[in-house]
Parts: sequence; structure tokens; C-alpha cells
Amino acid sequence: MSAPVTRNLTILLTDIKGFTDKTSQKSRAEIQQMLDKHKEIVLPILQAKGGVLVKTIGDAFLMTFESPTDAVLGGVEVQEALRQHNADKDHAERIEIRIAINQGEVNLSDNDVFGEPVNITARIEAIAEAGEVFFTDAVYLAMNKKEVPSSEVGLLQLKGIPEKVRVYKVKRETPVSEGAAVEAVPPGKRFWKAINPLAASPAAVPAAAGKPRFWRRLAAILIDAALCALIIGLFWPGESKGVRITKHKNARASAPEAPAPPPVPGAKESIRLGKDGLNVEGPDGKVSIGPSGIKVDAPDAKVDIGKKGVFVDDKKKDVKFQVGLDGVDVADDDEETVYEEDGMTVSRIRRKKDIRFALVWFLYSILLVSSLGTTPGGKICKLAVVPVSGSGPLERKQIVLRSFFSLVSGYCLMLGYLWGLWERDGRGWHDLIAGTRVVQVQ
Repeated sequence: MSAPVTRNLTILLTDIKGFTDKTSQKSRAEIQQMLDKHKEIVLPILQAKGGVLVKTIGDAFLMTFESPTDAVLGGVEVQEALRQHNADKDHAERIEIRIAINQGEVNLSDNDVFGEPVNITARIEAIAEAGEVFFTDAVYLAMNKKEVPSSEVGLLQLKGIPEKVRVYKVKRETPVSEGAAVEAVPPGKRFWKAINPLAASPAAVPAAAGKPRFWRRLAAILIDAALCALIIGLFWPGESKGVRITKHKNARASAPEAPAPPPVPGAKESIRLGKDGLNVEGPDGKVSIGPSGIKVDAPDAKVDIGKKGVFVDDKKKDVKFQVGLDGVDVADDDEETVYEEDGMTVSRIRRKKDIRFALVWFLYSILLVSSLGTTPGGKICKLAVVPVSGSGPLERKQIVLRSFFSLVSGYCLMLGYLWGLWERDGRGWHDLIAGTRVVQVQ
């Protein structure tokens, strides 16, 4: 028996994201056209970096490289070329691929490669995100880190692999050849990173099925809005609407009014003199002069001058202020005196305008999209938020931007959300700004 032929090689595996869903909606000619375009873009770039095509597996390429650095750089160039290709394409016409890279000693036989490094590559490709280049710590340790800026995905337990494998990905926000080594987390920040949802990598989402219908997105928004309102009501209640009735300690029953004198023929004013003082009422208002002071009540203004001080209510300009023993009080719209007599005050209370809902919505969106890849409303309606160039995970800055500008989209008469009715991928203002989109998941 001859000894097996083995070599230490870098293995690269590519795969088209959502290939099954795309082919189910295309004719045979369209499927072949997509595969030809995929091959036309991907193969020349990888071969120019020294890649050798081992075999084609449907929509996937299995290739070997002598240099791990060239393999990763080739993967980065492929993803950039596909991003440019997809820029003006509809969702169904885009070609989005996952790339996984590993290194190790493989068996060579019949122009094929076998062994544990190939199996690990296949497992990593299954969890890689579209538009990303994932690779193992074996590649990371062997490659030139100055040429390939990287960030750690985590220590993962892969199906069928007994030991956990540490996985990295290329940092897209840093230009290749200008980066540094993988980001290190100082020991003092590890605990905070473990408990802070914003410090952890956002969760990946299931495979996307395409652009969701508007009613589904509207239902998700309404569910999330109701949950935010419930959170506010349970944990941060404000002053309720209603009526406040206040009876002062020195209140006394009012004396019965004297019968009103008969009206003077031809007079425009009604004049009444009784125990409570002099009351003059005409078409332009009412004036009362009595033991409690002077009261002027006109259609556009109300003035009280009495023992408690001076109270002015300008109804035209919506201004109220009171000068008394307690100082000067300028009233806002949250409480309005409706009736006051003989120590009894009836006030109508309105809820103050505040930022409670906006703040709860902002934090709710950040925390849940970071951990779930969507909100509870999106989860119920089978929706997920993904980067416009792939299926996730989202960058932290994308989550924060989207959460903040979703408020802008909502407070502008929902125009930011309605914008998605005309946008090609159904993206509202907040999605356009954050570089995200909403997809329906399987």
C-alpha cells in the first residue's frame, strides 16, 4: 500500500447565499446565466491570487492556496467585486456569497482534497454571513496581519468537530493593507463586554426569504409600539389625565344669592348687587367686585385680583401666570382651572409632552436588535434587520443609527416608514441612513 500524499494547504470554499430560493423562481436559462456570471466574477480574482480550483459543487467553489494571506485577500476582492455588481440589482438578481477559509494538512487523491481541514472549512462556510470572509485561527496565525485587518467572531463549537474552533472575519470598515492585528479586549473590560449587549457581536439572523409585505412591517411596528407603551405604563408611569378637585381648609358655604333685579329696558349690561358684591355682565364679558376681590372674565382673557394675588389667563396667547404670596407661577398646559368658587377649585389635568416614549423606543430597539437581530414585533411577524449588502450580523453603529432615525421616520407623520412603499428594497429613511434593510425570514 502506497503512503498517502498530503500537503499543508489553505482551503477556500465559496457558496451562493439563498441559492435554492433563487433557483426556485428562475428558469433553467436564468439559473445558468446566474452561475456563469458568478463564475465570471469569482474565479479570475481567486486564480490571480494563486488559487487552484479543485472542484465545483453546484453553486460552490472549492479551491486551494499556498499562501493564507493571498487566500484571504482574494476573498476580500471577490466580496468587493460582488458588492459593486449588486449595487444596481434587485434583490432577486444579486449574487451574494459566503467565503470560508481554513488551513491544515490535507490528503490529495484523484485531483481532490480530503481531511479534517476541509470538513472544518465546510462547517465555517455554513455559518458565515453573505458578503463576509470568515477564517480560522490557523489562517490568522499564519497570515500577514498587517495586510488583513481582522476581528474575532468567537470560539465556536462546529457540528461534527470535537474541539471548538476560534473564528475570525475580515474587518470591512478598515481598508485592506492599512489595518492592524485583531482587536484585543483589555482584561478590565471583559466583564462589561460580557454583560453589555452593545459590546457583544449582534446575533445572526436566519436565512432571508426576500422583501416583506408592507402590512407585515406595519404589524411589527404596532406590536413594538404597544410593548413600549406597556413598559412605560408598568415601570415609568406619568401623571394621568383626569380632573382634580381641591377644597381649601377655610372654605365656607356661600350665602344664598339675592334675587336678581329686573333688567333695565334698553340696557346692554346686566347689573346685579347682592351679598357677594357687584356683578356686571355684558356682551363683552363679566366683572365682579366683592369680598374676594375683583374678577374680570372676557372671551379672550381672565383676570382675578384678590387675597391670593393676581391671576391672569390670556386665552388668545395661551399664557397663564399668577402673582401671590408664594411668588410668581407661570402655568403650562398640564393643568387648567375650570371652576373656582368658595374655596373649591376644579382643574383639568392634561398629560405633559415628554420624551419617555422616544427614549424607551430607542433603548428597546438597540438592546433587542443587538441580541435577537430583530425586535419582538419583527420576531412575531418573521422579519429581521440585516445589512443592505448581506444577511448580518449588523455593526453596532448601524444598530444605533437605525434606532435613532426610526424615531425621526415615525415622528415625521410616519413618512420615513411610508418611504419604503416606493424604495426598491422597501427601505425607510432609517434603513437608508444606517445601511440596513428589513427582510422576511424563513
